[in-house]
Amino acid sequence: MGTPASVTPSTCLAAGAPVAPNPLAVPGQSGPLTVSHIAKEAAEQATRAADAAMRAAARSTAANSARRDDIMFAAHQAATDAERYARMAAEEEQAGNHATGRNLTARAVASAVQAQRAAGVPCTAEALAALIERRRTEAEIREAERERRERAAAYEAEMRAATGMDADNRLRLEIVRSTARDEVPKLGWSRGMVRAMEIALAGRLYRRDGFAWASGSPGQFTGGRRVARERVLMLANAGFLAIGRGADRAITATPMGEVALYLAHLHPEGVHADDKSAQEARLVASRKRGRSRDEVKAAAKRLPPLERYVLRTFKRPETLAEQSAKAAVEAEQIWETDGGALAPCELRGPQSPGGSRGGGRAAPVQLSFFGGRPSARPPGPATARAP
Repeated sequence: MGTPASVTPSTCLAAGAPVAPNPLAVPGQSGPLTVSHIAKEAAEQATRAADAAMRAAARSTAANSARRDDIMFAAHQAATDAERYARMAAEEEQAGNHATGRNLTARAVASAVQAQRAAGVPCTAEALAALIERRRTEAEIREAERERRERAAAYEAEMRAATGMDADNRLRLEIVRSTARDEVPKLGWSRGMVRAMEIALAGRLYRRDGFAWASGSPGQFTGGRRVARERVLMLANAGFLAIGRGADRAITATPMGEVALYLAHLHPEGVHADDKSAQEARLVASRKRGRSRDEVKAAAKRLPPLERYVLRTFKRPETLAEQSAKAAVEAEQIWETDGGALAPCELRGPQSPGGSRGGGRAAPVQLSFFGGRPSARPPGPATARAP
């Protein structure tokens, strides 16, 4: 067979193949719906290129037979790929998967181009690529952009209703959850320690008579139940709790304790069920080369603090309600700092010619549009000038 003729949009389809009514210009679509004929034409052009490479290899001499064989094998492989993609594109088109059919057709065209380039024949298959996707008009581009914005707005509204957060804080929450999965197991906390931290954060943990007590109401000690002293001391020695001195003797959560408790709430799977299992996990983590058994036991009795980089990079996600409340408080503080509302201004008239402000009614100012200077003379009847 000779070299394949140049392919144009009007001659690219196989001869005698049935053509759908204007399949390449469907209103409202970014590309054609039927592409099986384009894929079939690409496969046929690739096959013709492979045949041309085979005939060239058959006429080769001993000097260039190896190179001709390599060319023939490369063209044959590309033609085989083009036929396979064309067959898959026709199947996907029949199944109604138009996007997949277009993608497979594009691969068939690319394989046909590769076969023609390998065989050294004109790359007529390149013209088929323009038939797969047509250029959209400006109106279609604007309509697609409008639909994209509407979908993005609807998705954002749905996510805000579900999570109560905007996009930035949702991303921040995912980052904090990843941090919690890495750091909470290292803390070696038990559920009892988490409950002690929650009581302290609520302002209900106090020290009385050498014991820790959970008060019934926040802000004041009104009696209550005891909290395990060992848990509170371990949390305090690690820097998660601060034991107050003086009359109130309140036990409060430190900033590091608040961050650790927030991470523990995000990843409760990293918290141990009881103190015994937490102790065993800390024993395993404390075993290092060169440490004696006593040193390992002593290390297991201490809770490790949070890493510094965690405290430095941690930023708590905020809900939309928290952002609104924070903005209202900041606006109130700025208002009070700047002095609040302005005092009512006292309206005062111009000073009288005698220099007294309260001695009489101020004379109205009369503007002179000829001399450009204001006059304090009271308006009166016009008098004729002396000659």
